[in-house]
Amino acid sequence: MAVDDSVTTDGAAPDGADPLRKAAAPPRQPAAPLAPAWIRELDMALAVYPQVLLTGNVRDQFLLPEDGERGVAAPEPGRPLTPYSLEEVIESVCRARGYGALARQDNVIDRVVAWRLTPDLFAFPPALRRMAEEDARAEQEGDGHDPDEDDDVEAGTARLREIIIGAVRHRGPAIGLIVPYTDRLGSSRGPVAGEAARLLATVEELGHTARPVAGDGGSGGITPYNTIFWIVEKQEDLPLEFAIGSRALRVISVPEPPHDQRHAAGRYVVDTLARRQARESGEQVPEEARGRSAEALAKSSYGLGVGEILAVGRMAADRQLPLGRLDEAARLYRVGVLDNPWATRAVRENILNGEAYLNAHVIGQPHAVRRTVEIFMRSAAGLTGAQSASSPSRPRGTLFLSGPTGVGKTELAKGVAKMILGDDARPIRFDMSEFAEEHARDRLIGAPPGFVGHSAGGELTNAVRAHPMSVLLFDEIDKAHPRLFDLFLQILEDGRLTDGQGATVHFTECVLIFTSNLGISAQVRRSAARRGAADAEPAGEGEGGTGGPDSGAGGDGGSGGSGEEARERAAREQARQQPRLTRHDKPEAVREALRSAFDTFFNEHIGRPELRNRFGDSFVPMDFIQPVSVPLILNKSLDSVAGRVREVHDAELTISDEAWEVLRVEAAGRLDHGGRGVVTAVESALVNPLSRELFHQPPRAGEHIEVEAVEGEGDAYALTMRRWM
Repeated sequence: MAVDDSVTTDGAAPDGADPLRKAAAPPRQPAAPLAPAWIRELDMALAVYPQVLLTGNVRDQFLLPEDGERGVAAPEPGRPLTPYSLEEVIESVCRARGYGALARQDNVIDRVVAWRLTPDLFAFPPALRRMAEEDARAEQEGDGHDPDEDDDVEAGTARLREIIIGAVRHRGPAIGLIVPYTDRLGSSRGPVAGEAARLLATVEELGHTARPVAGDGGSGGITPYNTIFWIVEKQEDLPLEFAIGSRALRVISVPEPPHDQRHAAGRYVVDTLARRQARESGEQVPEEARGRSAEALAKSSYGLGVGEILAVGRMAADRQLPLGRLDEAARLYRVGVLDNPWATRAVRENILNGEAYLNAHVIGQPHAVRRTVEIFMRSAAGLTGAQSASSPSRPRGTLFLSGPTGVGKTELAKGVAKMILGDDARPIRFDMSEFAEEHARDRLIGAPPGFVGHSAGGELTNAVRAHPMSVLLFDEIDKAHPRLFDLFLQILEDGRLTDGQGATVHFTECVLIFTSNLGISAQVRRSAARRGAADAEPAGEGEGGTGGPDSGAGGDGGSGGSGEEARERAAREQARQQPRLTRHDKPEAVREALRSAFDTFFNEHIGRPELRNRFGDSFVPMDFIQPVSVPLILNKSLDSVAGRVREVHDAELTISDEAWEVLRVEAAGRLDHGGRGVVTAVESALVNPLSRELFHQPPRAGEHIEVEAVEGEGDAYALTMRRWM
């Protein structure tokens, strides 16, 4: 326990007892009308509530003008700003209300520390005075702790309960008690016991029996209560016994800083850095440049608190970044990496030559490649999401690739990773067919506290935390459980995600690629057909009418499952009657069908039209592979086989024109399976018989092997080869 010298009657506050160094204010003067809404709500609550719970952004800093006459106020032109902690805001508001003193539970020194807010005579509650004297004696006798109470949680809780009782029953002037980590009093998942349960029961009763302090209110004012200020970041972390529904408790949410407060913090940072620059180099920063830099920092710091924006300024000074690159400092602070691949000349050149670069990786998809390059040109220019007022912290790029199997969706994702991150880069792949169950959400972000696997974290959040700049590939996204799509909605909108341990992971520098065969999938086609059958259903059918043998008439008026079964049968029949998309369909018709299935999936199948809107124009349909692309895919596959022979056996493999033509015909016959069919044809007709030959007669280093002919069909292929040194 520590109480300042104001327990005496000398009328002078000791050094260090007043964190804000403010002169005493006239009692009961309300906070300035321009103060943020939650501060004005706090000021109002002091007159009518004996307890206040502050939750939300309570560990942040708050840039506010220092005004000794009125407490804290909102930023105003010409008035310098000062960073306040939440406890300093509470102190300033209490000072303006005429409180005599404040006390707070200090978990570092395991004491309740008290200090005076007024120069007038003030006597602390007897409980505070007595415990201060006990602590003083203990410090003189030894290490400042009673040996019997060292690390004794029960004893500390009992002391806090006694102090709360003494503070609430104090007759004035008013005193406030701050409990900064209320969630430490007990568990939110189970009942508390012992002194903690006794304390919470006492607090609830004191809330209902508390009365305003004695006094006439002065100048028409209203005397406040002796107030207990509970502080917790997440309301759901409070102990189960905490009287959250009590009428004696005011719950005040401290919000994340909106744009105007982030702009004020940005201006504070800019002015500080400009003064530093003037001292070091004598160069003055024009007002217009300061305004632009402050606005850029405000936009790039979406989702950050004021304290974090001030830290961005310190980081910019440490890295000696100019004012025009504060947005880069915000990115550096957010993702924790120094390199920005989007700003490099190599990436810009790769994107500039992107069509040729990606067409070399993905054959037969010029339309999809062109759309992809357009999207990444926008990302490299920093204009992702510029058309809306949404978060500037969105991922750098988003692609939704839809098309038949084997057309190059995964290859396009690999090409994008190499184009942006380098030739050795690979996308981080998640096979979403493995996340079809509802509990699979925990695999991505980590299990909540108390569940198995909580400490291990999530596969997605761990991957992004380890590689903040990465290409994330979510393969077959339509097979994931619908509950997982809520995660993607948050990522696409805000560029961040909170894992199971409560830590925030930023996706600002990530590229997200989703793949699907929507439009080919029977599930989505039945969904569309079911909607069409329901639209065509006669009035009254399935609603208690007698619309036919499947309407449910004759027992339950059609309200049972028979009407739904009839609609399901109609949907299956309609899906069977719909022609299946093939490579013989016109590309325009295929793209239109894929887009329609994309809309149907999000609108009807999972009921997430808002997620469909977040993708915007990032939907990229991919065409069927046409015969004209077979030679290119075949040559690429043959080059891969020859490269493997060279790498493993140090031998040269060549294919004669005759053998190549046989392979081309075989590959073209399997084109219904897309490019994967071409690769399968090479495996069956060349790789398998070649492997048998090389197994029985391994090549010598430097040997030449020419495949002169390929004969056979199905799985019975044989090669005619010529080998020489």
